[in-house]
Amino acid sequence: MKKAVLKKANPLSHREEDVAQIPMQAQDYLYRVDLLRKRMEKDGVDTAVLYGDREHFSNIEYFSGYDCRFEEALFIIPQNGAPTLLVGNEGMSYSGVVPYEIRRVYYRNFSLQGQPRRAEERLNEILREASVQNGAQIGLIGFKYFDAEFVTTDPKYTFDVPHYIVEILRQAAGAGQVRNYTEALTGLDGGIRLRVYHAREIAAAEAAAARSANVVLRLLKNLRPGMTEYSLAESARAGFAPLVMHPLTNFGPESVSVGIRSPLDSSVLALGDVCGVCYGVRGSLTSRVGVAAHDQASMKETLRPLLFSFYGKFFEAMCAWYAQVRVNANGNALHHAVHDIIGGPEYNVQLNCGHFTGQDEWVNSLSYDGSKHTLPDGAYLQVDIIASNPDPTRTAICEDTMIVAGPALRAQLEQEYPEVHARIQARRNAMGELGIELHEDALPLSNLNGVMFPFLLNLDVVFGIE
Repeated sequence: MKKAVLKKANPLSHREEDVAQIPMQAQDYLYRVDLLRKRMEKDGVDTAVLYGDREHFSNIEYFSGYDCRFEEALFIIPQNGAPTLLVGNEGMSYSGVVPYEIRRVYYRNFSLQGQPRRAEERLNEILREASVQNGAQIGLIGFKYFDAEFVTTDPKYTFDVPHYIVEILRQAAGAGQVRNYTEALTGLDGGIRLRVYHAREIAAAEAAAARSANVVLRLLKNLRPGMTEYSLAESARAGFAPLVMHPLTNFGPESVSVGIRSPLDSSVLALGDVCGVCYGVRGSLTSRVGVAAHDQASMKETLRPLLFSFYGKFFEAMCAWYAQVRVNANGNALHHAVHDIIGGPEYNVQLNCGHFTGQDEWVNSLSYDGSKHTLPDGAYLQVDIIASNPDPTRTAICEDTMIVAGPALRAQLEQEYPEVHARIQARRNAMGELGIELHEDALPLSNLNGVMFPFLLNLDVVFGIE
């Protein structure tokens, strides 16, 4: 059985990649709209109505490039004709980011509280003009779909969209004509947003992964005992790119156990203690949580025995997960790759081992015991496995982003983005040097994929497996 060992880091793991952002173009968004319309035709849906707000913007953004920065919005996609975007006062000028022809309509009730409204802007009339007709089948897309075992209502008619919008849609189309259609975008199997479809999307995901990994690498290079969480955060040179979650620097047992708290000036790093950093722009997230030490001797006394029994075992489990990843990989196999190694209570692996990602950090996951779902060609994944234990406090995270691509998609990437393809091959080779076995479908998107530092103050040493 293969075991974790300490190895010298490959220089690639120290290198930041200067990768330009690759924005989606009009044809990319229209391709996605066409995917949805084909799905609507198959499912008997006449009009899709997508709701978004500042937190839950990704479904609208996916089809348009518009994200809800201040206000709520509705994006209405009929079977035929131009989509309609409903925005408030702050959103109208920003709606110019949509790179293809749409109808832009003010609905000022989406505006911030106290801003001017107009009485003539009535939602029922706007909806009627946007193809929400009496008797039409309306697919309402919020953020979640629902399973029967977790709600007392019919999941088909259960919504996480504001009640007044649901009621006006029902009045416009008919009470039984509006159904939850979120599963078409994020459901297992076949959700449109669970995968990429062409090489440009892979290149865009790689650019996001590079930016996230670069920030985490800078944080780790600047990590020093005696500094505060906030002072480390200031060293990130992170830029103003939109984020996929709150950035994190966590020093010591309290911060690491809380996890998602923002950096504090009062939290100071002690040599040998647990700590973690996390940063993600939209499209990718990178996270490392381990021990702020130079070597095993400088770890806190209570953590030293855990170098291989906890952190090393975690690395073994992560390598086993990577080895399973390929097109049509089974969710049950992904789950057991990890849980057969670190499934005991001392590791406390509670969340799914890996999940789909994108502009939302977590879109869905098929990795669980007994899962019959399989990874689609183009699966867009976070390698997100979390082991933790409170006695003594420790957490192991080595999180990065990857794409699972079959032969045709890989060939398209090599032809259209040869520099991206070359970087990915270099990462695959570097991971192979660590002993991580990758199927040819597995495409690591950053130089930190699979790189787990046993000592976060010594980036020359990494875990490998032999």
